[in-house]
Amino acid sequence: ELANQFDHTTVVASDDPHMQIFEKMNKVGLIQLKVMEHVGCERFAEWVYNLINNKMQKETNGRVSVLKVAAYEGGTNNSALYIPPLK
Repeated sequence: ELANQFDHTTVVASDDPHMQIFEKMNKVGLIQLKVMEHVGCERFAEWVYNLINNKMQKETNGRVSVLKVAAYEGGTNNSALYIPPLK
């Protein structure tokens, strides 16, 4: 699911003012469109955390939790670290 979301895709915020253009490009095969409520390095790190942590919790019957996720944008110095709030 992780590769399907980000590998060779165009990720666009659901409220992007140019959504119709992205949808047209997707329809004719110019892009592989993925729509998320929020975009950006920080939100991608949070999304990955939730995906992986839920999978680990399920596969280990709650014995394993993900502590944090670091995300880096390729070709830039932008990065984000997602650490979930304490429960």
